[in-house]
Amino acid sequence: MSFKNISFLISFFAFLLQMQAQQPKIRYMCGHSADAILKTAKAERPAPRAYLDTLYIRQHLDAFAFGAAYLVPKDVLDRFGRDLLGRADGQFVMSKTEMDALLKKAASDLTVLETELGIPAGAWKGRAVVRIDVANPRELRLRMASGNEAGANELWLPGGYLPRGYREAVVDPIEKGRYSESLVELK
Repeated sequence: MSFKNISFLISFFAFLLQMQAQQPKIRYMCGHSADAILKTAKAERPAPRAYLDTLYIRQHLDAFAFGAAYLVPKDVLDRFGRDLLGRADGQFVMSKTEMDALLKKAASDLTVLETELGIPAGAWKGRAVVRIDVANPRELRLRMASGNEAGANELWLPGGYLPRGYREAVVDPIEKGRYSESLVELK
């Protein structure tokens, strides 16, 4: 195979990956739809395994193989402590790889971060933001979010994606020593 053909194949696969990341294909099982799930009262939404097939869920969670991460205002950590992070019903996370890409894309712009993460506009204005990284989220019962979690806001979507196409999942509360913390530079 020539260098030109290899170069074309690499470009083609990069294009496919980019398209896949921008337009998630959520395969709902027969009789289910995003609209129907969102119209269900928050405390009564079905478990993802009721409307997503097992292969879809496994492939979605495989994206977290290199770790998970999330952003949180520093004052929240200061108020609730750092011994155990997250809510008992699940801490929302995204893949480490996608968090890296998001922070690069945002270029320290808080408005971009809020928009991309589905955080209500201005919710983090004037607050220091911290990045939490979890090396092995599977050890913390990595799973699809149901939308019943206390942290699911009005922008939550069924199927495991944030409004702008980043993957999300939830993990059990994270004990001190199982995560790393770093301040995010914002302007």
